[in-house]
Amino acid sequence: MGRILKLALVLVSITMLPAFAVQQIESREGYFVLELPEDRKTYDGLEIVELNQSTQSAEFNNAQRFDISGQQQATLSGFADGHYQARITDSSGKNPPQLIAEIEIRHRSLTQALVLFVVGLAAFLLLAILLLRFNREGIEHD
Repeated sequence: MGRILKLALVLVSITMLPAFAVQQIESREGYFVLELPEDRKTYDGLEIVELNQSTQSAEFNNAQRFDISGQQQATLSGFADGHYQARITDSSGKNPPQLIAEIEIRHRSLTQALVLFVVGLAAFLLLAILLLRFNREGIEHD
């Protein structure tokens, strides 16, 4: 009897639960990539909304909308610091919207960004100086 009950629970969970887990995304780089679920062919829209800070609820009336027809993933940028939810939608209305991701955006501080920029600039200048120096030595040696 226990095996039949386990089998029934597995079958119910396979048929009743969503096939795609909600992605948890944290971004500090200023962009994020959403992997779209396998049943994306029935969905053609992507909506992203910032969660209300006090109630932690999403109001998709004010959502940013994107066309995702035929895409396997979507790369998005330009969002301010905050918590967001993303869902896929069907413009025909045949399928209900499906939540696919919860996103937290926390940009790096300006100080950290400037330090990274200066380190990159120093590495570039060092490389350029070394290339010019060894190029001149190669020309003088010939």
